[in-house]
Amino acid sequence: MKKIVVPGDFLTDERKKLGSNVYLKENKVYSSVLGILSESNDYVSVIPLNGPYVPQIGDAVIGIIKLEMSNGYIIDINMALDCFFPKSLLKKSLQVGDVIFARIKEISDFIDLENINLLPKGRIIDVPSVKIPRIIGKNDSMLNILKKNTASNVVVGKNGWIWYFSKSPLVLEKAIDLIVKNSQKSNLTNFIDDYLKKQIKRK
Repeated sequence: MKKIVVPGDFLTDERKKLGSNVYLKENKVYSSVLGILSESNDYVSVIPLNGPYVPQIGDAVIGIIKLEMSNGYIIDINMALDCFFPKSLLKKSLQVGDVIFARIKEISDFIDLENINLLPKGRIIDVPSVKIPRIIGKNDSMLNILKKNTASNVVVGKNGWIWYFSKSPLVLEKAIDLIVKNSQKSNLTNFIDDYLKKQIKRK
């Protein structure tokens, strides 16, 4: 079972690389949020159990074109602050409702995006952004299992939106729901792998 920590909990006094949602005080590492401890020999972080998406420069996100303006597009990335992207930086025009995959370049009054790619027609599901690390898994392990077992193309945004095109959409959605509901459990990757293999065999 994964360890649940609360803000201010002592995590370690060993020298480790600090990940997200932890802080250093007097050479000791503490949690800054309520979440699941993620620790290895040289790394420590905490995966939040709840809370809205907090954008970081470099995050890969999925967005939906919300509004077209004379000089660019307003893009919804599942948070209160919209994004703006100028038409001059695009090789082709976009339409309201188009789904894109991009990275956050800068955060100010607006969020600036870069490396915008238009995604083909598919489905989007919304999950708590704090669950995204579990859906991706270590070295993409969970994401690769989802793709392989359901013959799916899946693109995950750190903002909690997941785009996919799948031959087994209902099985894929159920598996993602199981990950979200059981994110605190150990050996979750193996559990989901077994679940998917059984579901696909029944089809």
